[in-house]
Amino acid sequence: MEFLTQNDSQVKRKEFKPFFESFYSSLCLFANKYVDDRDIAADMAQEAFIKLWKGKEAFDNENAIKGFLYMVTRNSCLNYIKHHKKVLDYGIQAMNTELFFRDTILEEETYYEIHKAIEVLPSQGKRVVQMSMKGLKNPEIALRLKISINTVKSVKANAYRLLRLQLKNVVVFLLILTGFF
Repeated sequence: MEFLTQNDSQVKRKEFKPFFESFYSSLCLFANKYVDDRDIAADMAQEAFIKLWKGKEAFDNENAIKGFLYMVTRNSCLNYIKHHKKVLDYGIQAMNTELFFRDTILEEETYYEIHKAIEVLPSQGKRVVQMSMKGLKNPEIALRLKISINTVKSVKANAYRLLRLQLKNVVVFLLILTGFF
């Protein structure tokens, strides 16, 4: 492999490219065994080749180069796994707290109560609120439902008034649970 012993960048590029093309896929497969994510594995393989390209190491033969690439890739994969394990461990610790447990239950119950209240709205009010919750603006809702923008506004105002009435007790209950009362 002359590309590692030559100083001439033209020779270096000419020799490096075929080696990269022939070995890159194998290195990606190797990295994927560790990280089980093709995109991450491809990044790890590319980083190993960059280190090879920029490195000052001298190699006697192609097997030594491959050994270097495998080692660099393995180390990158292990560092990636360690980092993500720490992030995962932190997330698991956070999930084990009573606060997380309570907040998750409150969030799910709130979601349930809101959707239950939306289901009993008159049909047009229900559709307008659902579209609004998806981020649609009044003109878009009017166009989709083939009604005027003013009709959308009045239907929405009426639906929200009914929702406030239906959810009033739920809000008080949630405030009690969270310790605001």
